[in-house]
Amino acid sequence: MKLSVNPIAVAAVAMLALAAPAHAQRDFDWSGAVAPGATLRVFTVNGTVTVRQSSGGTARIHAETQNASSGDEIRYVTARSGGDVRVCAVRGDATCDDNGVHSGRGTAWRNRRAKGNFTVEVPRGVVVRVSSGNGDVTVDGATADVHASSGNGDVRVGTGAAQVRVSTGNGAVMVDGARGPVNASSGNGRVAVTTSNGPVSASTGNGRIEVALASLRGAGDMSFSSGNGPVVLTLPADFSADVEASTGNGGFQSDFPLRVVGRMSSHRVSGTIGQGGRRLHISTGNGSITLRRAGT
Repeated sequence: MKLSVNPIAVAAVAMLALAAPAHAQRDFDWSGAVAPGATLRVFTVNGTVTVRQSSGGTARIHAETQNASSGDEIRYVTARSGGDVRVCAVRGDATCDDNGVHSGRGTAWRNRRAKGNFTVEVPRGVVVRVSSGNGDVTVDGATADVHASSGNGDVRVGTGAAQVRVSTGNGAVMVDGARGPVNASSGNGRVAVTTSNGPVSASTGNGRIEVALASLRGAGDMSFSSGNGPVVLTLPADFSADVEASTGNGGFQSDFPLRVVGRMSSHRVSGTIGQGGRRLHISTGNGSITLRRAGT
């Protein structure tokens, strides 16, 4: 008996199989013990990174692949060196090392919408280093040092982190309740920082800077600059510093008595608060500068 086959129907089924995106989606899971003092690194070329605290000593990393049109469009690469762990989401011929994802030469991504979104659970005492080339980065529950960055997206670090270094090329930067020094920067966006110890340095090309320090146990100078936006600092009542402040278009206001050095103008101030010592440099191209005394 001879069976007849409709070539048009066969071709249609083949085209449907090739076009079905569900089979191209590929998720990723990793888990393992990470000891306090070790470093957990998670980097994605495109996508979000969300970090929260683990309930024990095991780190868990889950990634969801979105908008991929082929199974190898997003690749997950893992490495372990000593007690440190690194997981990266890359695409094309990009590579990854401890400093992040690096685009390969001549890399051409046909589908730039493909994402690798990470959810990370980190044990107490583990250092966190996370970044996204394009996407928001959020860290909550970390109890050691945090380094978080995005090429394009908001970056937020929640209460509990020790020393914090955060940056974004385009987006807001928010650090809430850090226990140590903070360095925060944005190419275009506001910067908001609260810390219990300090010192703090912050900069933005375009946006408001607002910083509140409960105390200043740590030594070190502080610098704040905005290309376009006000700078508002809330400082401890016993704050002391040698101050240099300048604004291209805006005023200067201080709750602290300031012993002025040289001539004071409406756009430039040089003087001493308290006993002086640490240097405080503040500048804005277009915006006011305000120094507030905590508790007033």
